[in-house]
Amino acid sequence: MNTRGRRRYSGPLSEMWRKSIPGLAALVVFSVFINVLRFAGPLYLIQIFDRVISSRSVETLVILTLAALLALVAGVALETIRRRMLSRWSVWIEHQLTSHSVKAGLTSGVANPPLLASIEKVSSFVERGLSAWLDVVWAPIFLLCVYFIHPVLWLIALAATVLLVGMSLLKEKFTREPRQAERDAAKQAKEVLVSAERHKDVVSAFAMADAIAGRWARSRADGFLQRDRLNAWGSSLDAAIRVLNRSLYIILLASGIWLFLNDQASLGGIFAARLIANFAYRMVGKAVGELRGLREAREGYAKIKADLARPSDGDPSLLPGTSRGTLILDEVAFRHAGSREDVFRKLSLSLAPGELLLVIGRAATGKTTLSRLLIGLLKPRTGQVRLGDMNVTRLPDHVRAEAIGYLPQQVELFEGTVAQNIARFQQSSIDDVVSAAKIAGIHHVIIRLDQGYDTVLDDTIGLSGSERKRIALARALFRAPRLIVLDEPFANFDSSSRRALEAAVKVMKGSGCSVVITMSGQTNRLVGLIDRTLILGGRTPELSDPTERAVRSVKTELRSVK
Repeated sequence: MNTRGRRRYSGPLSEMWRKSIPGLAALVVFSVFINVLRFAGPLYLIQIFDRVISSRSVETLVILTLAALLALVAGVALETIRRRMLSRWSVWIEHQLTSHSVKAGLTSGVANPPLLASIEKVSSFVERGLSAWLDVVWAPIFLLCVYFIHPVLWLIALAATVLLVGMSLLKEKFTREPRQAERDAAKQAKEVLVSAERHKDVVSAFAMADAIAGRWARSRADGFLQRDRLNAWGSSLDAAIRVLNRSLYIILLASGIWLFLNDQASLGGIFAARLIANFAYRMVGKAVGELRGLREAREGYAKIKADLARPSDGDPSLLPGTSRGTLILDEVAFRHAGSREDVFRKLSLSLAPGELLLVIGRAATGKTTLSRLLIGLLKPRTGQVRLGDMNVTRLPDHVRAEAIGYLPQQVELFEGTVAQNIARFQQSSIDDVVSAAKIAGIHHVIIRLDQGYDTVLDDTIGLSGSERKRIALARALFRAPRLIVLDEPFANFDSSSRRALEAAVKVMKGSGCSVVITMSGQTNRLVGLIDRTLILGGRTPELSDPTERAVRSVKTELRSVK
């Protein structure tokens, strides 16, 4: 089973490498030609100073100049093509990996998957930093050429390059902490504003604007302090690197002229060595400048590889009759992370098609936890929640979407049209959307909107909280799922919405759906519709049947959830 999982999730990465091999080979070939063409400038200088001036040949000057210009144009063209290839490869990598990351993250309930940041780091390095590391392997070759011109010039160039690496590493070391601290402060300040925007009514009602602004200002002040530290170290080391850069030119030229005066080097060789040393120095500087990007890309790639190689059970075998089977809780136990006690222990019950289970309990007794267990969002510690003979946590996504409808306690509608929200942003006919809206009792409200079902939901749409919740109810009832779980559906409902909900439950029961409704207390509503009642909040939950006079105790223990 683990082998199947590895094949399934490590496969995409291996396949991406396989598809990238031709492009990578082209990048290596282009890099070879780009760097070979860089020798055109030094060779041109040698020929001009050591041959053309002495021979006074205009024809040779013209030919050499045209050849140098042609090499220059070819090098720039190849560099442009390489940059474009890296950009397209970066976009392709991000496109291939983000779809898996976002889907996996949203499936597990993570709005911003950490893997997404790793993918962005890898993609960014490919686009901006990889070319520097493709070129830096040529730095030793350029330095070797300087050695062939004269060892003294090579020693100067090598010393400058080593100093450049040392200074760049020091800069990375001393700026890493203040850079991260500045990011954290900026993130904290942003979270303050986002939170204030999300709760703007509370901010306005309690005149909290000054206090919120003060929190934001303190966070930003801390960020400014860290930025000042960052700039202090960064600017000082940048200045030292600039001094080193300019000093290299002067020292190389002065040493070269001294060698020329002592007949140890030609004038053309001096200027060529200066240009070649500059190539090597700049290559190393760019590569070291991308050292942080390389480190982050390697860390990101390791996380991506580990995530894709994570074992999986693969596609489960869907048993016949699952979508119309009986809902079964088989000795279910659940415990929240960090807790020492179970919320449920060996909880067992069954709900046949067309039956309604009413779950009653005061706040924090496990009603929402039970709802999430029923729809497969949470996994039991022991036991199973099955639909027919199939564990709901192993249902494929498309089967779960068709078989289960869910109305959470806190209703959220997404940015999009009314029809898209009801249809769960799936391709569907308008007839299915209208049918769900009519069952939820919201159709007559929707058609009064300016654009009807094509109205985009935002804060400017004049829908009440009850009306928005009924749209969410229509989303839960879309295409008549086998199981419908409604968590505190009567909360924040007006009288007309309550009547609409009761009618919807009656219709769905009649169509063969199992319905589970959670409530905070006893109710006279849904009289005649309730088949079973599960009462939470005591030491043992009580499961009763309207046809039974005695309430039987289920052999399970329950604790209040905080």
